[in-house]
Amino acid sequence: MVNPQQLEELSPLRVEVALSDGELRYMITEHGIPISDACLWLDLVSLNSYLTGERYAYALLRYFRFLKKNTLDYRHVVSKQVIEEYLKDLLGLESKIINVESRMTFTALNTYITVLKSFYHWLEDEKKAVLNPVLFSSRRTRNLPFVNTKLLYGQVWNYTIQESILNRVTYRKKRSHLKWYSNHEIDTIRKHFPTIRDETVFMISIETGMRIGEILGLKLEHFDPFESSLNIVRQQNSENKALAKTLERTLFINSSLVDLIQSYIHIERSVANLNNTNYLFVNLKGIYIGKPLKPRNFLRILKNAGEISGLERSDIRTHSGRSTRAQQLVEIMRDNPELGLTQTFIDEEMGWKSPHSIKNYEKGYSNRQKKKIMSKLEPILLVKQANMEDTDDYNN
Repeated sequence: MVNPQQLEELSPLRVEVALSDGELRYMITEHGIPISDACLWLDLVSLNSYLTGERYAYALLRYFRFLKKNTLDYRHVVSKQVIEEYLKDLLGLESKIINVESRMTFTALNTYITVLKSFYHWLEDEKKAVLNPVLFSSRRTRNLPFVNTKLLYGQVWNYTIQESILNRVTYRKKRSHLKWYSNHEIDTIRKHFPTIRDETVFMISIETGMRIGEILGLKLEHFDPFESSLNIVRQQNSENKALAKTLERTLFINSSLVDLIQSYIHIERSVANLNNTNYLFVNLKGIYIGKPLKPRNFLRILKNAGEISGLERSDIRTHSGRSTRAQQLVEIMRDNPELGLTQTFIDEEMGWKSPHSIKNYEKGYSNRQKKKIMSKLEPILLVKQANMEDTDDYNN
């Protein structure tokens, strides 16, 4: 009997990757032949980030395989019922809707729907298929209740999970990740890395707040030991899919981090760099020795070190170093105003475009900070209260 995994492997529908001029292109093919509409749309959504293109490609592939299994064509889907059946398929409920706990989070499920909305929106704009023969209104025409135009795929575009009978399903709660490291956790984790390379990647995230994609996208020329700096450059980095999502910038680092990077370069990297790559961080052993280190590989290494340190493996993520750095800068700004550290400096250091981005990272005020602030406020409040009492006495 063929299991579901084997069925997927035997499916004629696949995601294939092409590399041209250093840029990745994701395609959905059937029997090796690209599906034109899907490929053109994936090119569009991949403009800013090929990581988005990859994620959307596999989400759309799952939908296409569902349609294939039910002998349907994406150009002929005009009913919400098809989408509901697809959602049931994602949840593993087949033809029944019952009160169960799904293995899929609501956020993950909503992502699949977002991909379909975007794809059908593009199909509609590009006039890639026949018009829907059913008359109905959509969000685009909600102010025009009597529309004579047959809006293609309006039901799909206007589809929301909440409107579906699927809202009776109990979704698995989104996992809560470790957002900030304590000093003890940082010291413990770094002791359990098997290589200098792993410790170096970890400490760069802690001491600079760089994203893992920015760190693993570093080249040798981006590290300047004389200026004690790291340069973040937005490049495709198709070899390991490490992408810099934030602004290009130069980060100045402390001498201990400079020494750690140089130790890694001279002790481990010099031996493993068999391919003469200019990536700073490479694989140190195995069949991929000398190849650029990939984010998912470092995540596995980080989880291993964190688990040995006593943390929950499922709570560990590479982004916690960035959150920790942001919080450290916020606390210094609050505790030491004489240093002149401003939010503008923090925004530039973290590569944020919006001044509101900091809200997603800071913890808020600690009890120590609150106590310190109140001790400074108390004399001011007492003076104000005394002045008010004097004014009242004068008026009386």
